[in-house]
Amino acid sequence: MFESVAPVKRETLQSIVHARLCDLILEGQLAPGESVTVASIAKALDVSPMPVRDAISRLMALGALTVVSGRSIGVPRLGLEELDDMLRVRLEIEATAVRWAAGNVDKAFLGALESVLEKMEEAERSDRVKDFIRSNYDFHFTIYRQAASPLLLQLISNIWLRINPHFHLLHRHGHYRVSNRQHRKIFEALQKGDGETAVDALHEDIESAYKVIAATLSEGDATG
Repeated sequence: MFESVAPVKRETLQSIVHARLCDLILEGQLAPGESVTVASIAKALDVSPMPVRDAISRLMALGALTVVSGRSIGVPRLGLEELDDMLRVRLEIEATAVRWAAGNVDKAFLGALESVLEKMEEAERSDRVKDFIRSNYDFHFTIYRQAASPLLLQLISNIWLRINPHFHLLHRHGHYRVSNRQHRKIFEALQKGDGETAVDALHEDIESAYKVIAATLSEGDATG
């Protein structure tokens, strides 16, 4: 029946562009208040505007991007209710990923995680914001990938597409140093195979960042 049907390509230009835009958001290349255009993205990726528009539409459906003004696209500003909801969900599903990862610890994983942690600590000392945000993403997702659940990883990725740009707001409050202390605790707990202590440190990391972001957004409302 299907002899004449051409096989679907596994990787299309649209999916490549979508993946690259996700990477740019998760690596901290777009902060709240910054905006880009379809044309500028297409030029940077050396593609036509069509796959860029398709990727942006998909990310807008996830709440990761929004129209800022005219042809400009940017990161939507989170409301406090959204932030509260995100906090509750992150505390549950990211903790699950850490617990599962703790059961899969090996030398290669610990070596990779320590290497990323050292990069993050150096980025904080050198005051390199985007390098810190990129390494922060790498640190967490090195752990989450070790949970060996593609579905759980996708759920976490979708949330991080919305929250990760707001980690830029932590810099002005000097929170990166606090965050790295919590990351070091997570690493040391995983070294010992202590999943619950790692989860406790993760909760500290998520909750302390939430408090700073929420306070910063509230300040913006008061002055806006």
